Amino acid sequence: MSETLDVQVKDRVAWLTLNRPDKLNALTPGTMRELRQAFTEIDDDEDICVAVLKGAGERAFCAGMDLDWSEGLTKKDRIEQGRLGEKTFAMMARMSVPVFAAVHGYAVGGGLELALGADFIVAHENAKMGLVEITLSARPPYQPKFMDGKEDPDQPEFGGSAPGWGGVKRLPQRIGKARAMEMLFTGVRLDAARALQFGLVNDVYAADEFDARVEELANRIAAMNRYNLRLVKELVQSGYDWIEPHPS
Repeated sequence: MSETLDVQVKDRVAWLTLNRPDKLNALTPGTMRELRQAFTEIDDDEDICVAVLKGAGERAFCAGMDLDWSEGLTKKDRIEQGRLGEKTFAMMARMSVPVFAAVHGYAVGGGLELALGADFIVAHENAKMGLVEITLSARPPYQPKFMDGKEDPDQPEFGGSAPGWGGVKRLPQRIGKARAMEMLFTGVRLDAARALQFGLVNDVYAADEFDARVEELANRIAAMNRYNLRLVKELVQSGYDWIEPHPS
């Protein structure tokens, strides 16, 4: 039984729901392990054609790294947690089936990096999305209020700190270098409309139709031939040209 991730399979769709709503679905090492296990099992299940990432509760898709985890890290741990997140999120690109994130509420820091690991993102109209790590060591009024003027534990005495779970690579790939730099330099949180304008999300759904539209999209993809989905994803992800059909 997973503690932080709910996995349900229905009609060729795997629904992966981050399930810590009281913590805004913040990520823990346990969540990372559960995600990797789920990705592996989905990839091996020939009856699944698409996976959807969601967050439980009303407030957030995912608020990034759990603060209790972050505060307890040693210097060595801080190196290893970066590798853990990148390794986990990179699995989505290598999966045989499409994966998309359905984002509502907050998707910030590692939460947005998780969503960026998916093939594409759709958003609820209340979504707030950003790689906000740079603001943790910012001067007022741009430092988040919860920091209460404290120093960012990830800011080294010498040198710099940046999002460590693949966001600095995937964000420019998704929205272009200039817009990614604006987001990364300012730590801004985009609302759903601006995220759509930037190309960060493919579509924005109204509150009263969000769940239905997400399910409709998932079911449409799930209706496709799994081998064709796998081939198309491989071609796009690897940048290959496909000029000849399969021999038969």
